[in-house]
Amino acid sequence: MVLALLLLAGCRSAVDEQVQRLQARAAYEQGIKNLSEKRVSLGLVSLQEAVSLDPDNALYRNALGVVNLDLGRKAEAQEQFQKAVALEPTYGEAQHNLGLAHAEQGRFEEAIALYRKALAQPTYSTPDVAYHNMGYAYLNVRKLKEAEEAFRLTIQLEPKRSSPHYWLGVVLVEQGRRDEAKASLRTARDLDPGSIIGRSAVEVLKALGEGG
Repeated sequence: MVLALLLLAGCRSAVDEQVQRLQARAAYEQGIKNLSEKRVSLGLVSLQEAVSLDPDNALYRNALGVVNLDLGRKAEAQEQFQKAVALEPTYGEAQHNLGLAHAEQGRFEEAIALYRKALAQPTYSTPDVAYHNMGYAYLNVRKLKEAEEAFRLTIQLEPKRSSPHYWLGVVLVEQGRRDEAKASLRTARDLDPGSIIGRSAVEVLKALGEGG
């Protein structure tokens, strides 16, 4: 009788856990839907619920961290990314996002190390983003050679994206390589003339003595 009761209790516990995981998944999916519809506050609440229901799910913690980072809650974002990486040490996206959280707080060397960890993961799907952010971090710590390399790698992966061309131009200006800088800045301008990046490229070109 006692054994039967114990087995029954174990079955109920397993069922309860499964139900809770399903509820967490539903909350996560609702959170993503809310975010896609620009309902950030509702998205945040749904993702918080998902994490509360299934705290050992790295995907949910990473998503909650992204929202917190977008809202400027850097410490809260960092905490969620750290927990996601602790739960899943090969989770490249969470490693990259943890690097972003460090960069947002001015800790660029820590950010660079985390971007490199993300890039080392075979399942990490956006290396162009990591290389771009790595280049920006290197620029901020005045490691211009490394910044140039990172932006060139970004361009190899995403040649039609204006931002790495612009930042490569900035790095080349800092290195005194004005003609090369102008070429990169022209590319940034021509790829996306109406954007902030395109307009910024025009301004730097003007400062270099070119009409833009």
